[in-house]
Amino acid sequence: MKVRNIVIAAIVALFAGINANAAEVEATATSESASVITVKTSKVSKELVEAWANAYMQQNTHVKVQIVGKNVKDADLTFVSDAKGGDNVTFVGRYAILPVTSSHNPLISELQKKDWSKNDLKKLYFSSLDEDLDDEDEANSGKAGKLREKFTVYSSANSTSASRVFAQHFGYQVSEIRGNKISGDDLYLLNAIEEDKQSITFNNVAYLYDTNTRTLKSDIAILPLNLKSEQEKVLQNGNLDETIKLLEAEKSDLIPVENFGFTYNELNQKAQLFLEWIVSDGQQYNNKNGFLRLADKDVQQQLKILAAM
Repeated sequence: MKVRNIVIAAIVALFAGINANAAEVEATATSESASVITVKTSKVSKELVEAWANAYMQQNTHVKVQIVGKNVKDADLTFVSDAKGGDNVTFVGRYAILPVTSSHNPLISELQKKDWSKNDLKKLYFSSLDEDLDDEDEANSGKAGKLREKFTVYSSANSTSASRVFAQHFGYQVSEIRGNKISGDDLYLLNAIEEDKQSITFNNVAYLYDTNTRTLKSDIAILPLNLKSEQEKVLQNGNLDETIKLLEAEKSDLIPVENFGFTYNELNQKAQLFLEWIVSDGQQYNNKNGFLRLADKDVQQQLKILAAM
């Protein structure tokens, strides 16, 4: 009987140990899951999101920020490039769009002879033209009308691309951008104008400049714009930091600037803390990656909204 009792006690102890280990593993898994923030992002913003994630994890070693694929349905945060304000979006930065051509365009000298106005850009890029230009605008835009047929315009067919923001800024729809529309990421627009050199497009500043050398990519030329001489000089100098400084300080109806942020279904606490950090401390990484910081008033507004959640 004594031997039997010893065996039974050993079996009980064994199962108790197994259950305890299972409970510990389950608790650890639950704890790890609770400390993971999943984020979906686009190609253009991936380096910036990675910079935020790495810096945040260094300061918060118990948290893991995990960038997930676009097919994941239930990410904590999803990057959006043209969301409007609302309860389910937090703005974390801005981006600017500039009109460009290939630096090897055989007609680049004709493009560079003129400082392009808003009406000029409308004539160059859009198929549906305003009919209510006054005489002065019509006269000043004459060269654009003559040149437009010499260039192919490339824009993106992607609904989340810069094309929608660019078109809306000038009062049009994406369908009214003339020329050829290509599929995929906006980066391919730069490939298109390099292959078809007698063409023009537009793109996010983050794609136009090399964020390591801080200079305009060698095969890209920015169209001269009808800005103040010192402002236009900055754009043509091709320095990323000077360009971002100008765009953060000055507004122009020739250059679309749009907010970007993250959307979410239900904002949990860990994701909320991450967003609060991005809006405040994380702004230092925006410029490094080719994006504009939020204006000070917008920082305070976003923090106020997050605090009220």
